[in-house]
Amino acid sequence: MNKILVPLMTLYLLTGCSNITAKNNDLQIADALISIGEVSGTFDKQKINYEFTISGKGNVSIIDNSIEFVLTDWTNEKLIEHKTIEKSFHEDKILVKGYVIFDSKDLTKKDIIKNEPFINGVKIRNKNEEVILFKYD
Repeated sequence: MNKILVPLMTLYLLTGCSNITAKNNDLQIADALISIGEVSGTFDKQKINYEFTISGKGNVSIIDNSIEFVLTDWTNEKLIEHKTIEKSFHEDKILVKGYVIFDSKDLTKKDIIKNEPFINGVKIRNKNEEVILFKYD
């Protein structure tokens, strides 16, 4: 049963990644990939890997260290570790990768799924100190 959980959760989350909205005309979340699985052979912890691509058609200057992922309340309550592992800035896009490890002890697959989405969105600041929130549904 547990061997089925990880591939099913990954498939479920990957198919749910298309509902993305951004509240900015110059930048948008162009692509998002989220997967979930066990940590170190135990189902007491789950790891959410994420990769977001933010692209823009305008010339928006972003403060490099201002990219922040906004986690849901449920994810924050269960949070063990959250780390951004890569930020790549290119001429027309920003690629951000990271992971979240959360406590899943005594949770069933249904308990976890009913609390999706795990990430509310991405928050960044531009050079004018304006905060831009990209909501991820």
